[in-house]
Amino acid sequence: MRVDSICYVDGVLCAKLGLSALLCLFSFTVSLCAASLLGCEDPELPPNTYVPRHDAGEPPCAPGQLRGMSGCVSVGVQGCTGDSVGEDGLCRPALERCSPGTVPTFDGGCLEAGIPGCAAEFVEGGGCHPTMAKCPEGTFAVPQRGCISIDGPDGCGSGPWGQVAEVPGDIHVDPSYAAGGGDGSRDRPFATLAEALSAVQADGRVVLAEGEYDEPVEISKPIELVGRCASRVVLRGEQSDPSGNVSAVWIHDVEGAGLRGVSVISPSIGLFVQAAEVSVRDVRVTGASGSGVVVALPGASLELSRSLVQASWAGEGTGDQWTSVLVLSGARARLTESALVDGTVHLRITSEAEGVVAEGNLLEITPQQAETTAPVGVILEAGALQLDASALVHHRLGALVTGASAELTATRSLFAAPPEGVQEAGDVVVEQGARATLEGSVLSGACDAQLAVAGAGTAVEVSGTLFQGAAAAEVGRLGYAVEQRGGALSLSSSAVRQAGDAGLVVSGGTFSARGVVVAGTRARPIHRDRAAGVLVRGARATLASTVVLGAHVAGVAASQGAELELTESLIEGTRPEERDSTGGVGLLSAASARIAVQRSAVLESRVAGMLLLASPSTVEDTLIQGVESGTFSTLSAGGQMESVSDLGDGLLVLRSTAQVSSVQAEGCARAGLLFGDSDGALARARSTGNRFGLVVQGTRAPELSQDNTFEDNQESDHVTEGALPVPTSAAPAP
Repeated sequence: MRVDSICYVDGVLCAKLGLSALLCLFSFTVSLCAASLLGCEDPELPPNTYVPRHDAGEPPCAPGQLRGMSGCVSVGVQGCTGDSVGEDGLCRPALERCSPGTVPTFDGGCLEAGIPGCAAEFVEGGGCHPTMAKCPEGTFAVPQRGCISIDGPDGCGSGPWGQVAEVPGDIHVDPSYAAGGGDGSRDRPFATLAEALSAVQADGRVVLAEGEYDEPVEISKPIELVGRCASRVVLRGEQSDPSGNVSAVWIHDVEGAGLRGVSVISPSIGLFVQAAEVSVRDVRVTGASGSGVVVALPGASLELSRSLVQASWAGEGTGDQWTSVLVLSGARARLTESALVDGTVHLRITSEAEGVVAEGNLLEITPQQAETTAPVGVILEAGALQLDASALVHHRLGALVTGASAELTATRSLFAAPPEGVQEAGDVVVEQGARATLEGSVLSGACDAQLAVAGAGTAVEVSGTLFQGAAAAEVGRLGYAVEQRGGALSLSSSAVRQAGDAGLVVSGGTFSARGVVVAGTRARPIHRDRAAGVLVRGARATLASTVVLGAHVAGVAASQGAELELTESLIEGTRPEERDSTGGVGLLSAASARIAVQRSAVLESRVAGMLLLASPSTVEDTLIQGVESGTFSTLSAGGQMESVSDLGDGLLVLRSTAQVSSVQAEGCARAGLLFGDSDGALARARSTGNRFGLVVQGTRAPELSQDNTFEDNQESDHVTEGALPVPTSAAPAP
């Protein structure tokens, strides 16, 4: 036994035991006298460590449990298996064994997120990161296929017709044929497209030899236009429909038309599909302004595959608007294994479009264009978009889903904002009553918010998704993984790794999380009053089976009338980067409407495990352990800086009504439990191995039941008229 502990026990025994008990312990007190010769008058306090004990007559609880009202109660995340359960019986996800592109699970495994079956040339840092920069000239990037040729799998071949095999009904065109008397055969082709389009029969094909065709293409019968290959066949004419839409290729009022193996240079619209069903494959569409592909009107349907749609701005760009693919007015579209590159908007769906499916595509802004525009990957204003195994790379905004008739389903996809950060960058924004489902995806890059949710009626569900690297977009700007300003957001089986100032920020609407890991925030936050693993302001949030690790100011923070429920969760390692820095509170609440904590654990904090100020609270069946001494700096109501040093409390309740039961506080540098001018009730609590067990101070005090246990504390088990310094505000100083 340490000398200082012997000295402490001597004093406690004299104060607590009656005469008969002291006589029985005479021999023990003799030994204490010997200890006094070793310096008991001014003992050094032992470190913040404690070996839990159990009450006499009661069997000890298993690791990861504490004694509640009806026996041993498990705390923290439940249902864990394998290596996720530590020696202390608490569940922690195996972060160190999961690669950067995966989500740690509570059964010791790692859940794959992002694009599956990634092409080898795009695998980077454990994840799939397709980009045009990794592909040679004449090819484009497709996430699961790699770098594929713009000329398709068969290439250009040789001779006028390349690899295009002749079939009955073909009509041929060769602009270099000068012999005259063309009849559309291979030997005597027509010299112009107009002749071929007039001669071809329904279900036939017009086959184009190498060359530039400076004439418009209008198709209104079920035919296919087939070029030798996209790099050698160019369509660059223009025409106007009755509404004044100018296009190079206009396909309308037909079922079963097709386009293959050509390049289209857009005068305003490259390919215009109007009330027609069209299949497009191995095609390149370029232009400086306007739209690459437009699909419009009820009955219109586009199948686009293995194609490249790219803005052709010269140098640093002209600043003109370019939309790669526009779907509107009741039309449908399916995009597969294609690349939409540069421009201002890659895919826009509006005006009650019936539905769009995009599978295995790349939507990218290349570095040379990123600084000249504010590009958006997807704008979904009406209709439904199903996005799968696709990559949206280096947009200022990856996807904007807006309006009550818009619905996004994104699975196994990558949203990657520029890693160096641009102002107001984001991966996904859902607003104004829209709906969105994100599953098995990755959101990354330097963003103001990787996922932003706002507006009444907006509903978002996220599962199996990884948020990583949400540093602020630029110096002096905040950076969040998720920011919710309204609507309803449900987050499950997901992870936030290395967020910016905060992992999850909820300032409006209702939020729920289950099976979520938030690991790491910015070591030096820009605004400490807006820094936390999870930050709830004036909103309702429910956190269940949630793990918050390595935050710096606060693990979980609630304020401004927030309602917070924390159940079967773990908050661990909340500390500032430097010992004399402010912050380090596991759960911090200031002027919240309601706080409810059940069956949770708050471990290894600095300053306080839980700090509840002016917040009606209920804390039940919860473990608070290992709080270091530290400084907490706040802003008072008058805006004055206030610093309180040498805090180190387990549960710090200030000016609140708190119902506390079956709470165990141990290993705290100052008080295990401290009620400052607060009332409520304290029942079956256990405070051991702290400097003080329970401290009550101020004019209000909680009701204490007879089943509380305050023992083995270093200086005093129970202080009834304390005067320890405490903060008057719980708002961290910015």
